[in-house]
Amino acid sequence: SACGRGGSSADRAYVAIGDSYVSGPALGGTSDANARTCQRSDRNYPHLVADDLKRTKLIDVSCGGATTVTVGLGRTAAQGGALKPQLDALTSKTKLVTAGIGANDGGLFLGMFISCLVKATATDAKCATFADVYAPKVYAGIRTNVAATLSKIKDRAPDARVLLVGYLRIVPDAGNCQALPITEANRANAMKVEVALSQALRNAARSADVPFVDVRKISHGHDACAGKNAWVNGTVNVPGNGAILHPTEAGMRAVAGQVAKAIGHF
Repeated sequence: SACGRGGSSADRAYVAIGDSYVSGPALGGTSDANARTCQRSDRNYPHLVADDLKRTKLIDVSCGGATTVTVGLGRTAAQGGALKPQLDALTSKTKLVTAGIGANDGGLFLGMFISCLVKATATDAKCATFADVYAPKVYAGIRTNVAATLSKIKDRAPDARVLLVGYLRIVPDAGNCQALPITEANRANAMKVEVALSQALRNAARSADVPFVDVRKISHGHDACAGKNAWVNGTVNVPGNGAILHPTEAGMRAVAGQVAKAIGHF
């Protein structure tokens, strides 16, 4: 567990920025009205990390549906205008920032879910077109926008440790399962998208000189088809432990562990 030394909790502010893979939809309690709007759970990884880092004050502004634009890249009103841009939570007092962002840019994850993973809407042809024609057009923009977001974070919180956190894997290396009944072609194409997104994020982190917490790598064997060991849900019979195609409590604990490891002595 990381060490906390000196200063009041206000001096050790931790700001969590991100989309639904950070906010944790359908994972239990929420703390305020914005938390409900944003599907922000008090069991998400920022809460777990903050609990681990004693004397750290969490400011969790993660919000389902967030993109690099709505977190504060070139727009003053975010999330339909109701909520302030997430980057407004940063100050010169901020000591730690985790950002989990990028998958909603260009509608990447939503497109993958609809075209490749949700049985009612997915077809092999739609998924192939999405993975081979549409998605490759958005990876460069994701890389550029995530890098720009990280640079803005560093400008606004010059004394903060900043980490970019990736996305847990969804599809298995082979086959399908009751929880995720997809064709082999769709599995392979969805995996192609997951791998390319992870690479785009790694490159964004490198160009902004920020560590990348590669949770896709550590979630090998914990995909939606891993049964009791799954860190994300599939699309069928989701047992009230997170939203479909989103992290479970075990997934959030695993991400929190990797983030804590990346922070080290804080």
